[in-house]
Amino acid sequence: MSEAIYDEQIAPLLMQAGKLCEQHGLAMVAVVEYGKEQRGETRLLPEGSGLAMHMLSMLAASGNNIDSYLIKVIRFCKLEGIPLDESMFLRQYGAAQRAQQREGQPNA
Repeated sequence: MSEAIYDEQIAPLLMQAGKLCEQHGLAMVAVVEYGKEQRGETRLLPEGSGLAMHMLSMLAASGNNIDSYLIKVIRFCKLEGIPLDESMFLRQYGAAQRAQQREGQPNA
C-alpha cells in the first residue's frame, strides 16, 4: 500500500519539484522510505553543486551500505581535489594509504 501511494501521489510531486529545480539550476536530493529498506529517490545535481548535496546523493545511492557510502565519498574527494585530511576519519584512511605506498603495496 505505501509503495502505491509513493508511486501514484508522491513521486509525481517530486518530479515536478525536480523540474522546477532543474529550470533554476538548483540541486535537489529527496528520499522517501515507504517500507523498511524500500525507498524512492529523486536526485538532481547540476554543475557546481556543493559537497553536502553530493554527500546526500551518495548516501541515498548507498542505502544501508556504509562502506559503499565511504568509498563514494573518498572517490569524490579525490576527483574534486578535496583533501581527505579535512575529516578525522578519512585522515586515518589517507595515512594508511600513504603508508602502503611507501611500502610499495598496492592501494586498497
